[in-house]
Amino acid sequence: MPKSMMRMFTIVTRFKGRLVASQLLLLVSALATVAFATLTQALIDDGVRAGDQEAILTIGFWMVVLAVIAGLTMLGAAGQSVFFATGTSYTIRSLLYSRLQTFSFANYDRFPTGELMVRLNADAVNVQNGMLYALMLGLYAPFMILAAGVLTVIKTPELVWLLIVTVVVVVVAVIVFIPAIFRNFEERQARLDAVNNKVQENVTGIQVVKAFVREDTEVERFDERAEAMRKPAYGSAWRVAFLNPLLVGIGQIAIITSVMFGGFMVLENSGLEVGEVFAFTQYLALTIAPLALFAIVVPMVLRADTSAQRILEVYDGVAAIQDRPEAKVLDPSAVEGRVVFDNVTFAFRGPEGDLDPPVLKNINLTIEPGEQIGILGATGSGKSALVNLIPRFYDVTEGKITIDGIDVRDIPHDNLLELVGIALQESVLFKGDIRFNMKFTNPEADDDVMIDAAKAADSYGFVSNLPEAWDAPVSRRGYNFSGGQRQRLSINRTLVQRPRVLILDDSTSALDASTEGRVQSAIPGFTHDCTTIYVAQRISAVIELDKVILLEDGEIVALGSHAELLESNPLYQEIYESQLGGAITTGLDLEEVAK
Repeated sequence: MPKSMMRMFTIVTRFKGRLVASQLLLLVSALATVAFATLTQALIDDGVRAGDQEAILTIGFWMVVLAVIAGLTMLGAAGQSVFFATGTSYTIRSLLYSRLQTFSFANYDRFPTGELMVRLNADAVNVQNGMLYALMLGLYAPFMILAAGVLTVIKTPELVWLLIVTVVVVVVAVIVFIPAIFRNFEERQARLDAVNNKVQENVTGIQVVKAFVREDTEVERFDERAEAMRKPAYGSAWRVAFLNPLLVGIGQIAIITSVMFGGFMVLENSGLEVGEVFAFTQYLALTIAPLALFAIVVPMVLRADTSAQRILEVYDGVAAIQDRPEAKVLDPSAVEGRVVFDNVTFAFRGPEGDLDPPVLKNINLTIEPGEQIGILGATGSGKSALVNLIPRFYDVTEGKITIDGIDVRDIPHDNLLELVGIALQESVLFKGDIRFNMKFTNPEADDDVMIDAAKAADSYGFVSNLPEAWDAPVSRRGYNFSGGQRQRLSINRTLVQRPRVLILDDSTSALDASTEGRVQSAIPGFTHDCTTIYVAQRISAVIELDKVILLEDGEIVALGSHAELLESNPLYQEIYESQLGGAITTGLDLEEVAK
């Protein structure tokens, strides 16, 4: 048994009773089958050739009993094996999904969505099928081969050589084909990842594809990936298809040869009886049949082992964000919300774990409790990376971030996420109803809290006008709401959490200036002046805030109020001019403009 599949058996402990039962039933079936084959010699020699009708009836009766026992126990073994295999698939999916919930953002950077879907579905099914076939051979095949060999040595030693030659030929054929089949399965699963990634990408971005009439191009790109998967799939399929009739053919030739050589020996009165020759063909069949089944089972097990490796790769993954042993829980009500970046540098890690060039460099910043600050900068300047470090979606590469003087790495991560609430750039809602989504961050929250948060997020009006109001259905990802409505609901959800540090990561970009202003004005009243950080693309979103941080190429190039930056910083002046008009280039006093 390949090592990854063996490990799967150790992981799945819940259904081990079914596993033991299946193997015991298979052993009984094998014993009955071997006994049945042994009685054929007595039936022919002591019954048919001797003309003893009573012996024929007696031996025939016991052969029928053995056949029934073999059939029923095999049926029972199959039922137990199927139960174990399907239970294994269920357990694998549950364990893998649970492990995914522990992963950090960095882990998901390594495993694209399409790949994870393949591992949760196709790979789990492959492991299920591999386990089923492995269990059905389990003890059965080795016992049958061993029993047939022993009986051949005892009953027909003259034909042992033929049994040995047949087994050697079958084993050689399997050894020749199996490595190539294994390689094909590995490549096929990797190509399947690419196909699923492409489907996931295309379905998610179907609006863009349709808008620019790129359907034909996308079909061609998909065909390329499908063709790349077809080649290894074809390679494994034809080898499996060829191996099965090859082994069956070898078995038929061996039986014909045994009848021919045995018949000559019977005719020459060399001591071999007709019943013994017939029994030897039974022993040979008992040997060849399990070996021929390997033509089906081994590829299934190899494919399952490939899938098991891929599943274990995720299962063995360790969350990039870990709690320190000395981490201590903070009481949210006692947290003031003073956030300090102390010489922070951050770089993402590539697929191999190597650090990419830093996206943030030497960040030193102090945000006082209750302060409202804005982070402004061009796309790619590091705005989202900066705020993602506060709730430890990623950990700093150098330096540290503190809340009320405590390193965020010294706060248990679950506790930290109670203190820091974030409305992410992409406003994702879950299928269900609005109430479920709004209480996602705090299921125990009262409806009054949800409604007050909705008023602060400016979502109360349009939700109240829906026929079902807070019980209105939400489609997958919230696509039955507009972009602006999704953003307001996303902010609503974050406010229900009542964080001490609130981060709005460009989460008002789809709102008009008037709505954006209402949201900014209402939030402090609901949050009781918690520390609030706005990430924005529009300068209009930061004009009324206490401070504005200007980022460029991962560094803070300016810090101050809107009026201060408008008066002193050329880059800020350029942004202001490009977004709000050319007033500052027409000779107007900057201080007056700032007002």
